[in-house]
Amino acid sequence: MAVSQPTYDVAIVGAGIVGSALAYFLSTSEDGKKVVLIDRSFDPLTGSTGYAPGFVGQYNESNVLTQLAIDTVKEYTKIPGGIDIVGGLEIATCQDGVRRLKARCARAQEAGLAAKMISPEEAVNLAPNLVKGGNEAALHFAGDGAANAIGITAFYQKEAQANGVQLLQADISQISQVDGRVQGVMISSGFVGAKTVVLATGIWTSALCKPDIPIPIVPVAHPYMYSEPHEPNPQKAPWVRWPEYHVYARDHGTFYGLGSYNHQPIAQEPRKSAHGGWIEQFDPTLDEALKFVPEKTGLVPAKKFNGIFSMTPDNMPLVGSIPSTAGLYMAAAVWVTHAAGSAKFLARLMNEEAVDENIKTALNPTRFRGQDIAQLKQESLDGYNSIYKTHENVEQ
Repeated sequence: MAVSQPTYDVAIVGAGIVGSALAYFLSTSEDGKKVVLIDRSFDPLTGSTGYAPGFVGQYNESNVLTQLAIDTVKEYTKIPGGIDIVGGLEIATCQDGVRRLKARCARAQEAGLAAKMISPEEAVNLAPNLVKGGNEAALHFAGDGAANAIGITAFYQKEAQANGVQLLQADISQISQVDGRVQGVMISSGFVGAKTVVLATGIWTSALCKPDIPIPIVPVAHPYMYSEPHEPNPQKAPWVRWPEYHVYARDHGTFYGLGSYNHQPIAQEPRKSAHGGWIEQFDPTLDEALKFVPEKTGLVPAKKFNGIFSMTPDNMPLVGSIPSTAGLYMAAAVWVTHAAGSAKFLARLMNEEAVDENIKTALNPTRFRGQDIAQLKQESLDGYNSIYKTHENVEQ
């Protein structure tokens, strides 16, 4: 027999870092909304949050994403152990790469970020176990860092609960709608009534939401590896990217991590978690990536995994309302780098507070209205290899 559930003002579906942050921010408002946060698993987290490497690079060619990242870092620094401001490095191995990094440096400085071009030797000194000598130059972002995504999510859930938010572990089968308005969600034990429903479901969003607009969120496979354990280094190294080769690495403290986008994009439908099966072509991808790390580090893969995450055609999140269904909102395809900023923005939007109109327009889930979904999905896949895209038309 179906179990009757109480009616809530807001039901947030998805308790990853975005949904949990949204629950927290809504719980701090003074209107006393009854909020429920629903997920199939709270411990462990089975979505992308549970597998995120935690890089937080604030500068992006999109002014909107840069602002969201800056807002996010401000929030993470309020959380004990939330983010380690170790800095970030981008390495150039050729003169064309230097030109691109100089352009990024100038624009990052214009955005108010601590960005500085440094010598190859300075880059090695900052991350001696991750950066080889012999490069052309590097771009250093002193204010960037590495986020503890799981710890941040747990903090937001705990604080939200203390403020009255209910946590409900359940599988969701569908969003209930009547006459163009959400009524709540159906779960395995019955019906959860809610005036407002927010989909913070990441890679599962397209399967749960079938509105009258295209939702071109494409889950993609991605290789990452952890090294054998090592003694913590006395000097905390910044995360490192090699944009020309789509490779990145970081020191997790007691082990190193390495990932790469330098392979043919692979769409992969998720099942119960964002951890997909290993794909054979990822082996040579990581072998190539390992060549950028100094041999003295002795970095060999102790664990390799396929972490599935979301892509969109413009590499932007979908955050906002779905006008065709009153009471339905979305916060999907949001990276850890932008999670708290996006959640805070959406909380303000839902509370009918003033928000930045540029951000509202850029993240609007309806922005792909009228476009062919097959073409949009292909554009999403095509963008996978452009994660570290830099402007080509900047004069130096």
